[in-house]
Amino acid sequence: MKINIKIVEIDQSSHTVLVKYASENSKKSIDEYPEVAFQITNYNVKTPEEFVEAIRPQVSLYVYQRDLAENPSTPVDLSAWHGHTAEVDHYQPTDPVLASQLIPAQQNPEIVL
Repeated sequence: MKINIKIVEIDQSSHTVLVKYASENSKKSIDEYPEVAFQITNYNVKTPEEFVEAIRPQVSLYVYQRDLAENPSTPVDLSAWHGHTAEVDHYQPTDPVLASQLIPAQQNPEIVL
């Protein structure tokens, strides 16, 4: 699946870049989605291509989740879930887990890379 990423604004003083993104499965055009802000703290990123490569994993996760929400393959019946209990082992990742969430740029203009 291809993802289109569009840089829509740059704040040089804070090294913040606003982007919009959409995939071939997205319901709307790229310009209909809100922008997301990324703050560049990796100063090895010198070109737009290097920036796009740096944000590609995070944007891929965001667009995947958004496309799933927009195009659910089958509805999930939650009615039987009420009262369900479970006991699970503590999760200890061996690698850092991507724990960030999508925040529209108007709410929080900085997502640190």
